[in-house]
Amino acid sequence: MEGEAEVQEFERLLNAALPTVVRGAAASESGRLYRNVMSRVEMPLLRLALELSAGNQLKAARLLGINRNTLRKRLRLLGLLPAGRPSLHGAKTA
Repeated sequence: MEGEAEVQEFERLLNAALPTVVRGAAASESGRLYRNVMSRVEMPLLRLALELSAGNQLKAARLLGINRNTLRKRLRLLGLLPAGRPSLHGAKTA
């Protein structure tokens, strides 16, 4: 099966690198270990999904198996998407 070797190599690399990353983050970032480790994986994953979908967020979300709004929220939180414009709903007009 094509791709199986890549998956096994990814798992090998992850198992080799993760303990060092976790130990370093655990020593310096009290209570933020999960967030720190996940952002290191999530950011390149989201960038690649957007690249594979030619920047189309709906296609990227489908590729990832998540809702487009969830993708946009994660992109915004990771600084990969500018903050949205203020909503006009409920805004007072002159």
